[in-house]
Amino acid sequence: MPVREIPDPPAAPRGLVVVAGGRTDVGRVRNLNEDSYLVAALGRDAVVMKGATTTLTVPHTPALLVVADGVGGAASGEIASLMATDTMFIELRRRYESEWPRTPAGVEAALRAAMSAANHVIFTYASGNPQHRGMATTATLALVHHSVITIAQVGDSRAYLVRGGEARQVTKDQSLIQRLIDAGEMTEGEAAHSDRRNIILQALGSEATVIPDMYREQAEVGDVLVLCSDGLSNLVGANDIARIALADDNMETVCERLVSCANSRGGHDNITVVAARFEPADPNEPPPPPATTTRESTSPGLSDRVRRWLR
Repeated sequence: MPVREIPDPPAAPRGLVVVAGGRTDVGRVRNLNEDSYLVAALGRDAVVMKGATTTLTVPHTPALLVVADGVGGAASGEIASLMATDTMFIELRRRYESEWPRTPAGVEAALRAAMSAANHVIFTYASGNPQHRGMATTATLALVHHSVITIAQVGDSRAYLVRGGEARQVTKDQSLIQRLIDAGEMTEGEAAHSDRRNIILQALGSEATVIPDMYREQAEVGDVLVLCSDGLSNLVGANDIARIALADDNMETVCERLVSCANSRGGHDNITVVAARFEPADPNEPPPPPATTTRESTSPGLSDRVRRWLR
C-alpha cells in the first residue's frame, strides 16, 4: 500500500492543551467488545487512561490517542486490540525517554515504528498460539506534539477533525469499498449499503509486515479531534459527529453522546470513540522538565504484559 507523501507544515505555536476522553461500548448486537482505546500523556507522568469513560488533560504534549478494532472471533480480537494499544504506548514512551525526534518526519517514523512493533507482537503471538490464528486489529493512532497532529492508520478506524462547525474525515479507509470508490466503480451511497463494506485490506497482525498511511494536521484552538471504530462511523455521519462534538466542552459527555447516537441507530457493532479538544495553554506556566532517561515510566503491568505475550 503506498505511503502518502506529506509536506512539512509551517512553524507552529507550541501553546495548546489537549483535553481528551474515551468511551467504548459493546453495542446492541454483539456479546463481546473487541475494541480498545487508549488516551495517554507521554510526558514525565506517562498517564494512561483506558476503560469505560475517562478524561485526561495534557498541558505539555506529546499526547497519544488510539482506537483499535479487533477481529478474529472469540476473545482473539479483544486480545489483538489490547496488544496494539499497549505495545504502541510502550514503544513511543521508550522513544520519548531516550531519542524523541525533533522533526515532523522523525515523529512520523516513530509512529510507523510503533505500528510495526504492535504488528510484530500480534503476529508473533498468533503464530505461536493456534487457537488465536487469524487474530488482528485495525488501529488509528494520533500523536499531538507542539500543536501538530500526526496520525498513523491501518484498517478502517477513522479520524475526523471538527473545525468551524464541520467534521472533516482526515483518514481514508484501507478497505475494499474505498478502493472501489477511488476507482469510480462504486458511489458513496452504494458503498453505505454494500455487504462488502467491512472488508479491510490491511490489519495489524494479519501479515508479518504492515505499512500504515500517514497524515498530518495543524491543530488550532477550538478544534476537536475524533477517532472512532467503524461501529460509530457506519452509523453516525460527519454532520452528526460535528454537532455532538461541539455541543459540550466535556469530552466524556461528547464520547457518551456519540456512542448513544450509534446505539440508537442499531448499535450493530462494538462502538469506540476518543475525542480531544484543543485549548490555549497558560503562557505563564513554565515548560516541563526534560524527559528522564533512567526509568521506564509506563503504567503498572503494561511492559510485563507485552513481555508475557511474547514468551
